[in-house]
Amino acid sequence: MPPPIRNLELRDRLCELLGEALEDQRRAAPLYLLRSFGRLVDEREQAEVPQGALIEASEIAFLQVGIGVSGREALGELLRGGLLEQNGEDVGEDRLTPGKALLAEWSAAISRTEACCRALETLYRRPIRPTGEVERAMDEAACLFNEGLFFEVHEVLEAVWLKQEGDVRPLLQGLIQIAVGFHHLENGNLNGALSLLREGREKVKGLCRERFGMNLDRFLEQADECLRSIESLGSEAFDRFDRQMIPRMERLHGEA
Repeated sequence: MPPPIRNLELRDRLCELLGEALEDQRRAAPLYLLRSFGRLVDEREQAEVPQGALIEASEIAFLQVGIGVSGREALGELLRGGLLEQNGEDVGEDRLTPGKALLAEWSAAISRTEACCRALETLYRRPIRPTGEVERAMDEAACLFNEGLFFEVHEVLEAVWLKQEGDVRPLLQGLIQIAVGFHHLENGNLNGALSLLREGREKVKGLCRERFGMNLDRFLEQADECLRSIESLGSEAFDRFDRQMIPRMERLHGEA
């Protein structure tokens, strides 16, 4: 799972890009361009990439996932948002470097961008997407949760749970709390993690069953196992808790 981003403004900006990509596949282009930038930096082992090379690499990525947008258009959005910066001095071609916030949290931010793109690709491979608001949000949340994007799960479900009635409302709220509990654990907040995992468990207990095309009963059982492990480890949970125990939100027909 990707490490947390400490700079909240940077975290929120990446989350905004993800939200736009979830609304419209064409708007995923900036995230994929940022992923391409990260891969080129790693290949070249220097935090500077020729603009032409980035445009070429990103447009190949766009074609692979069916995004009909130009690389220059996507690059413009990242430049305007300060995630990338342009440097054309003393060279024949503009070269691109990470913005200050991105550079300061390079590894975490690029790891999170990679995870966002994997989650999007899982969604894009679906032959049929749910049309109901709650069902669609749960489909998105499952893909994000399975990539360790717990804060982003909160953002997706938060947008719909307040509008719900009946047992759907506490069920969604409980799932949000479980996701945020794991988010707190990754941020080193043990008390917050334990509190929200417990509250989330109590909210969803008896409400899960097979809902929204997912086996949420099994998910809750595994979340309970995580809670017991974290409780027993106490302050050592940050280092010793086995992240492989964190459950997956599985669709009933076996897809993630």
